[in-house]
Amino acid sequence: MIAETPDEKKRRVLGRVDRSQFVGRADELQRIVEHPHRPGASDLLLLLAPTAGVSELLRQSYDELFNQQGKIVPIYFALPREEKTAVSTAIEFLNTFLLQYIAFRRNEPGLCLASSTLNELLELTPPADYEWIEQLVGAYNRERFGNDDAALIRWCLSVPQRMSPKYGRAFVMLDAVAMAGSSPDERPLGDEIIHIFCRSDLPYLIAGLRRQLLRAVRSVQCDVEDLAILRLEKLSEEDGRTLIERVARRQNVILSAEVRDLLVQQFECSPLFITSFMHAARELGRPLTSYLACERLYADELMGGRLSRYFAALLEEIAPDIGTRRALIRTLYESGQADDRKASVESWQRSLDVEENEFERILRGLHSHEFISWDGSIIQAAGGLVVWKDYLEARYRLEIAGQPRALVVAETITKSLRRAPQTMARYYRRVAAIGLRDVLAKFDGQQVPSALFDYARFSEAFKGLPLEEIGAALDADMDLVRLPQVVHVASCAAFSERGTEVYDEERCAVAHAFNDGKYTDTSQVVWLAAEIDAKLEANPDLTKSFCDWLTSIGREAGFGATRIWLIATEGFSPAASRFLKQIDAYGSSRQQFELLTSRLGEIPAGRHDTKDGNEFEMIVPMGGNNELIVAHTVEEIARRLNFRPEAINQIKHAVVEAFINASEHSLSPDRKIYQRFRVEDDILVITISSRGIVPVSIEARNGEGNASPTDGKETLATRRGLGLNLIKSLMDEVEFERVDDGTSLRMTKYLRS
Repeated sequence: MIAETPDEKKRRVLGRVDRSQFVGRADELQRIVEHPHRPGASDLLLLLAPTAGVSELLRQSYDELFNQQGKIVPIYFALPREEKTAVSTAIEFLNTFLLQYIAFRRNEPGLCLASSTLNELLELTPPADYEWIEQLVGAYNRERFGNDDAALIRWCLSVPQRMSPKYGRAFVMLDAVAMAGSSPDERPLGDEIIHIFCRSDLPYLIAGLRRQLLRAVRSVQCDVEDLAILRLEKLSEEDGRTLIERVARRQNVILSAEVRDLLVQQFECSPLFITSFMHAARELGRPLTSYLACERLYADELMGGRLSRYFAALLEEIAPDIGTRRALIRTLYESGQADDRKASVESWQRSLDVEENEFERILRGLHSHEFISWDGSIIQAAGGLVVWKDYLEARYRLEIAGQPRALVVAETITKSLRRAPQTMARYYRRVAAIGLRDVLAKFDGQQVPSALFDYARFSEAFKGLPLEEIGAALDADMDLVRLPQVVHVASCAAFSERGTEVYDEERCAVAHAFNDGKYTDTSQVVWLAAEIDAKLEANPDLTKSFCDWLTSIGREAGFGATRIWLIATEGFSPAASRFLKQIDAYGSSRQQFELLTSRLGEIPAGRHDTKDGNEFEMIVPMGGNNELIVAHTVEEIARRLNFRPEAINQIKHAVVEAFINASEHSLSPDRKIYQRFRVEDDILVITISSRGIVPVSIEARNGEGNASPTDGKETLATRRGLGLNLIKSLMDEVEFERVDDGTSLRMTKYLRS
């Protein structure tokens, strides 16, 4: 085959925009393109949030694979939204497969957009493929004139598996966002497709709404654990801004930076809404240079433009009967406005007054598009994006409340204008937020100066000093606190509706953690943290209000042991600091938080990189007096560092004691001790670790020294292993850590002249 030129590699085949203009999704695109090349690749589920946009991503992936002209033959097929029978859709899939296969084999991108009959496709078939495709067309004609529609559907959908393997493998990318069934009594076509694809030896990609697709996969008894999953969330705000700018440029829409940022927030980075809105601005010749111009167009779009048509089509698909649809609009809106947005399934069924099968189909549709959350017995309304809620309110006021259209339009504009500055203020506060959740997620048992959590002490010792001096002083500070290992972080709003009453959800966090690396009830702790945006030092009243708020969240959620941590921009007044100390809470300034953040970016304790060959590792079997081998090794290393004979003896005794303890106390499955000796300038760091869960009785005793002999009898523990207390007396620093299935003991000895 002739090598492709760089221009050929960038050819646009199915993509609606040039690859250079495609915004975001770079990682997802790469994973999709690489997936069919992986040996033994399974089917790939692409789970997307509603309006996250997937079609262009699949088309761009198709173009990449098409231009590679390798052994992977890309096929892209989107289930149609318009009403079609299952048979006609299956036949359309067959035609699409053959058209795109032949276009790929001929390396002619233009053929992909052609409209050809099967006979015409046969004439375009390359000679090498003619025989098997002719047989395929003949078999189709026989199946078509049979009386078994179900058999015809299955036959058409399984065509990729009939492709001759000597010319490559098909990689079908199915856009199943429009997945729907013709009747509640028969299997939906989308489910039938998934059923066939999951049982194929070929790797398929199936993209659809996350809730709907997972339900469909489980309903056809596909094992989700055997499938690869890629989750597609909304675009980042940076990508959202770039998308708006590029679409505006392509559509020749004049756009101000202020409106661009507002649209990112108002449409929540949805490619679908952003693109639709820009098309409307172009068609109507509306420059978007002010909030007023933006919200006027927004109101027009909600009343009868693209946004209105999009949601109207969804509601019509979910509830085809017009009477049922009106009842649904009423129920959705009124449920969303109620103080308690949760309602029973029975109350909704009474409101809609439809048969059980139809009612269940409606709930599934609403749940799939995330307009509601439905767990089988309880329905929670008020879901969906802001634009959906605005559309629903407009429809309710027009169709149910019967309000004049002019009034609804006017109040939609004024409401949006009032909301715009608030929306942007929240955005700016979020941008200025310190990233509390990200920092808490980095807590992993590190030791840090306790002064970073005590503003009064920090202010007294370091206020006004240059940053370099503060850093050096903190490095020398031996008053340390060990951070917990955080296992989960979320916003306060995830645990309580009170989570956003006091502040933005980005500025408060709940972190579930364990102290000392032990996964026990007594070591579990929940950190409740919040950022206070104050221009001056936080006073006692403000500090107490935040503590009370966080405490109430912990109480409401049923947390056990908790730790409150407040971060105030300028720290805390002396009285506020005393209050925090009284309730055993932490208080930090923005500067302390930033210093802590920089330290968490460093290598965690016990996880140091090897440098310049100054690290040695040994794996020694337990027992057999093998501790003597280890003692000899560490003695040689210590001599190289010029430790004094007394210090060398202390190091040897500590290593032997640690080796014996690990051998006798660990229920190790491999019966091995892992040693690491690392030289750092004038420091020798020794890590002794072993696998196997340590019995609770041994672990509890190990930290406190061993028990005294009873009845005058010498025990094995007193005869040999004397515990951590002896090791601590021999070494300068000792850190004992419980890890997932074993223990790690880190010992440090300083070289003294």
